[in-house]
Amino acid sequence: MHQHVVRGRTSLCHLQLTALMARLNMQRPLLVCGKRMQQFFAERVGLALPCFSGYHPNPDLSDCAAGAVMYCAMGCDGLISLGGGSAMDTAKGVKAMLVCADEDAVKRSDLPAQCVLPHIAIPGTAGTGAEATPIAVVYVNNEKLSLDHPALLPEGVLLDGSLLDTLPDYHKKACAMDALAQGIESYWAVKATAESRVHAARAIRGVVCNMTAYLTGDPAAQDAMLEAAYESGCAIRISRTTAAHAMSYQLTKRLGYAHGHACMLTLPHLWAQLRESGEGAVLKELAQLLGLPAGADGSALLLGLLAALDMDAKALPEDAVLDALAASVNAQRLGNHPQPLTTAQLRDTYVRALTPMERDTREAALSLWRQYGG
Repeated sequence: MHQHVVRGRTSLCHLQLTALMARLNMQRPLLVCGKRMQQFFAERVGLALPCFSGYHPNPDLSDCAAGAVMYCAMGCDGLISLGGGSAMDTAKGVKAMLVCADEDAVKRSDLPAQCVLPHIAIPGTAGTGAEATPIAVVYVNNEKLSLDHPALLPEGVLLDGSLLDTLPDYHKKACAMDALAQGIESYWAVKATAESRVHAARAIRGVVCNMTAYLTGDPAAQDAMLEAAYESGCAIRISRTTAAHAMSYQLTKRLGYAHGHACMLTLPHLWAQLRESGEGAVLKELAQLLGLPAGADGSALLLGLLAALDMDAKALPEDAVLDALAASVNAQRLGNHPQPLTTAQLRDTYVRALTPMERDTREAALSLWRQYGG
């Protein structure tokens, strides 16, 4: 799977984008983005394109169907998505609706092997890596549906770090946590390969080494974080994700944590479980990628990162919520985790993740992050 990738600050401009459009034989693409980004795009690029913005933060398949109707009505010949994972997933869903025989085929990810419908993805956040994957998460009757087919990989990608300038702090933090979680999960995944681990290592180092400077608005760190997010997408394109992602969705739905934040809450405790089960070799490699000396605890460093960002858990939910969280996890996603997990173990992980740290534990973790973190 090949992508045409354009990199560089201010690369989102008329000259660069129209050149990429021409390379992909696009003349009248449908722009998929929110209303604020639509105005930004028009001012920055100077192109007046038909725009679909009628999608939810967690896109519904009906949103994608509406986008496909607009695509046909406006005589479009390609897609440009601009924004976070929701915009990119919606555009992928629109493509699926346009090329599949019917909606049932979309739900089965039964796309033709060759789809002459180009898509340029322009991430406005540094986190999901959706620009580098053939996966889209949409919802049908409030149930998560993963569309997954090679033809959904965007043919073009434009990485412009200046798009991160105005992101809110919490959004920056949560997206960076998503990229880091994807890197770590990809590295230890059952389906990991030598190639996926190269991408995962780049993602991990990119996030850890640039986190502090990124949050202060440093331009070079913004560029590096955007590249790390792209690498995390390249990694999970091969290996897919594991338990932390599988456990994150209901944390977002029921408790309101942003997706990347939800992933990172459970990740340190999943790391500790793997250490206790004897997965020492891969954890040693991951600890080195995190910048730790031999023998240091990677799970403690991740707890320190959460504490440093003020993203550690504040209150344990009621038992009924914990029961529902444990029962909701997709067993298929757990099959890629290096350790089998029972419902009881999932519940215990949620308890550990959502219980506020004791003061001494928190201070020790913070100290580790301050010494070795980025």
